[in-house]
Amino acid sequence: MKQKNIKHLPQNKLAEAFGWFASFVILTGYGLLSFGIINGESAIYHGMFLIGSIGLAVITYRHRAFQSFMVNVFFGVLALIALIRSVYFL
Repeated sequence: MKQKNIKHLPQNKLAEAFGWFASFVILTGYGLLSFGIINGESAIYHGMFLIGSIGLAVITYRHRAFQSFMVNVFFGVLALIALIRSVYFL
């Protein structure tokens, strides 16, 4: 079986750090929600999810993991809509 060569973008330490930070933010937000420290309708939770989704979208795009990129873009859009809704309509 012939193996395809996938071209990654050159490594960027800032992008990698942002990806790790994004992972930490999403996991922290989920932990805070799970322990009842924050509410699932709060702007803080949706803001954390938005930041995390953007960061993971950046790093998955850089690694050419397009399936994960699309999932994170979708989650980012959902988080943005929920953030707007929680700030302006609740």
